[in-house]
Amino acid sequence: MTNRDIFQRIEQELTELEAVTNQVQRFLQEREITQSSVSQDAIINALALTLHSFYTGVERIFQVVARQIDYLEPSGENWHRQLLEQMSLEIPEIRPALISTSIRTDLDEIRRFRHVVRSIYAYKIESKPVLKLANKIPTIWKDLEGEIRQFIYTFS
Repeated sequence: MTNRDIFQRIEQELTELEAVTNQVQRFLQEREITQSSVSQDAIINALALTLHSFYTGVERIFQVVARQIDYLEPSGENWHRQLLEQMSLEIPEIRPALISTSIRTDLDEIRRFRHVVRSIYAYKIESKPVLKLANKIPTIWKDLEGEIRQFIYTFS
């Protein structure tokens, strides 16, 4: 895969992540005007799944970088956490850090939440952590997109 192919793939994922971020914002707006408790619960579940999708999209970008640039993709039980950590590190003579430690911290919170979503029944999802993360997504997205675009600019 050429650098051009790598960056096109990353751009595709960035487009998807922007759509996911917009969806989070639409769900949050809808939650403000919806009165029904059933609808409120459905929106919380939709937000939880959308947060899951957001991190999955981010992780796809990380996997492309790990496979195609670093030639080192973590494996084993903690590979998701290790991959996130790897992306916040500069690899001398190979690439700069893809993300800052502050973005890594924010993304780690979403990564851990994704694990919860995968592990419990939907009716047990609590609204407070979902709303906390969902409200952070626009800022996280803006910062993340900026850092990834800077990486592409620097690397290409």
